[in-house]
Order: sequence, then structure tokens, then C-alpha cells
Amino acid sequence: MIHLNELKDRFHELKHLSKHERMVHVCGLLTAYFQKNNIQPIIVGGLSVEIYTRNNYTTYDIDLVTDGRDQFDRLLTNELGFIKEGRSWYHEELEISIEIPDNYLEGSSDKVIEMELENGLVIYVIGVEDIIIHRLESAIVSHPQNPEWSDDYDWAQRMFQIHQHDREMMDLDYLLHASKKAQIDHIIEKWLI
Repeated sequence: MIHLNELKDRFHELKHLSKHERMVHVCGLLTAYFQKNNIQPIIVGGLSVEIYTRNNYTTYDIDLVTDGRDQFDRLLTNELGFIKEGRSWYHEELEISIEIPDNYLEGSSDKVIEMELENGLVIYVIGVEDIIIHRLESAIVSHPQNPEWSDDYDWAQRMFQIHQHDREMMDLDYLLHASKKAQIDHIIEKWLI
């Protein structure tokens, strides 16, 4: 847990980091700050894909699923210099955009992984299984007849290939079960052949 003054000081230290490091460290700082309120932001969307593809994917914003949207709004706009634009907050100096698309995680909270950063901060990331499913669902929506034509399909397949043999990271039984519920299990089964 960190207090507001420390949060502000550490925010100013982020300028020299790469874009990816800035985004991940912002998430770590927000997670540490909101710990006192039992608010646990979970990274979803593009940044989770970037994390699971070991920075091969590039995103330009942070999507967080979390309670406490009003508390985030007050902190980001009143204390940390973010500008609110619709559903997003943008920090010009750090070139970081944050959006909270939902309060509830689409997927299993049991599969959320806790990652410790090199500076000791902790972030929480949607399970790789669930982000694979989300990307495949998006691929089917954008290309119903040929989902494999979609970039989302490619990224889902890359994440699968990277992590399929890492039993600590990916639970294949859960992936198959959850993909069946999402009606995309035929794609996962094809990858397993």
C-alpha cells in the first residue's frame, strides 16, 4: 500500500521508462494505492495481450476492470493530472490513456494472475485463457465466416502457442470448458491437433 504523496512522487519518475513499462508501472502504482480500499484493478484488453505475448503486441491504452470508478476518477483527475475524455482518462506527459470498461471481469477471477514487477509493485492480469477467448470472440464478430482473417485470431493463437505447455500459466481443461460455453471450442480443438 502506498499513500497519495508517494504515489505522486513515483508517478513523476515514470517519464524515463518505455511506453510498456510506464503502463505496467502505472497499473502497479494504482493497485498499491487502492489496496487500502480493497479495490483490485485487473488488466484486461490490449495490455494483457501485450503482457502475454511478451511485448510483441502493442497497445496504446490501459483497460482495467475494477470497482470504484468514482474513486479512480477523483484520483486520476484531481490528483494525478489526467484529463477525462468520455469513458477514458488521458495523461499528456506520460502519454497514457486509461479506460474502465466494466466493474466485473468477463472470465474467471480464479484465473487472474498476480505478477510482481521488478520494483516490487504487483499487478493483476486477466487469465491468459480468458483473453484468448475474448480475442477469438472478437475475431468471430468481425469475420463471422473466416475468423482466422482477423488480427484478434492471430493474437489469440500466438498467446496459445506461447503458453500451451506452461501448466502454471495456462489451464487447458479450463480453456476448453470456457471456450465451449463461448461456442468457440472448435477453434481451440483445432489448435490442439
